[in-house]
Amino acid sequence: MERSRRRPGSRRLVACFAALAACGVGVVAAQNPPQPDFYWPYGVVAVGTANIDPADQPVVAFVNGTACGSARTKTAVAGPGVPASDVGKTVYVVDILADGTAGGQRRGCGHPGDRVILYFPVSGRVAAQRPAFRVGGERVDLDLTVELADHVPLPMTASDGPNE
Repeated sequence: MERSRRRPGSRRLVACFAALAACGVGVVAAQNPPQPDFYWPYGVVAVGTANIDPADQPVVAFVNGTACGSARTKTAVAGPGVPASDVGKTVYVVDILADGTAGGQRRGCGHPGDRVILYFPVSGRVAAQRPAFRVGGERVDLDLTVELADHVPLPMTASDGPNE
């Protein structure tokens, strides 16, 4: 039987390099975690200075005419991370998807700089503020003074000839 010509301890050295390489990959991954590519505005929602009514209602985010996110409003309660000035007010946070076909994206949605329209269907109002889509979170307090007009269908008449 012929013995291997490796030096003593070479297996340990190879195992050590393999362990270091695995740790190095882990360190790089820990230093560069995956970043979200969506936008999440948050803040207080009011009509003038009053809370919206009802306080719990949907909000839909439109970018380039496409619904790119939705959420519900709620009343802020005291707790960690909640500014004292927000307690008792109607607040929102909505995740707005970026353009794309990967997971967490939707075709036709946000590119940096695209304007976002925040619509509150129960109130029939849109926010006066139109934040620009960007990656990450941003506080945007909303004023819902813009009320959408009621649409009433009217009878149509034509002047293309006699009625038959």
